Amino acid sequence: MWNSEGTISYYKHSISNVECRIEKQWIPAPPAAGKLYNVTYKDKKGKTNQWQVVSRKDEPIVNADEPDAVVIVPVIETQQGRRLVVTKEYRLPIGDFEYGFPAGLIEKDHSIEQMVAKELKEETGLDLVEIKHISNPVYSSPGMSDESCCMVIVKACGKVSDEYLDDSEQIETMLMGVEDIRELLSSKDKKVSAKAWGILYQFVRMGKIEL
Repeated sequence: MWNSEGTISYYKHSISNVECRIEKQWIPAPPAAGKLYNVTYKDKKGKTNQWQVVSRKDEPIVNADEPDAVVIVPVIETQQGRRLVVTKEYRLPIGDFEYGFPAGLIEKDHSIEQMVAKELKEETGLDLVEIKHISNPVYSSPGMSDESCCMVIVKACGKVSDEYLDDSEQIETMLMGVEDIRELLSSKDKKVSAKAWGILYQFVRMGKIEL
């Protein structure tokens, strides 16, 4: 990815310098540190510009292909039929609850599969039955960060519980049918994760929860 001049070539942009401006450990601390970088680059017309980038990686931009997190899309069989597991989690930056899926940062020396089982249990109390699909990394907000996640479709079982949550986490787990999802997407007051919206919309369009 590096060219002969020691800069990163990305399409027609040429990055000449990546300078760490703010280094701040996220709370809770492990496993990731978030850092703010000033990136100096040349645009397609050769003009020098700057861009601020937030990254959890040791080498931002260069290692953009490496996923930072997993987002788990769990389906569970209940007495009322098949349900989608949706989380309602308080997110400080938006000052409100976000509706989405269980998720977590990938810890050092843990595989994606291990993190899926771990985060599913911690955030919902449910157990992993089977992993149906793991996506390639998808990007959360590439206008400001190289953060990416793998979307993981799974079958789950067990009983919903909040006993495994960290003290800093405010998460409610809901088992939703198609009409519950339709109501969620129709609400003008509820905030839905961008990573969840497309999946939720597709289930509503199909009229059923199908893996």
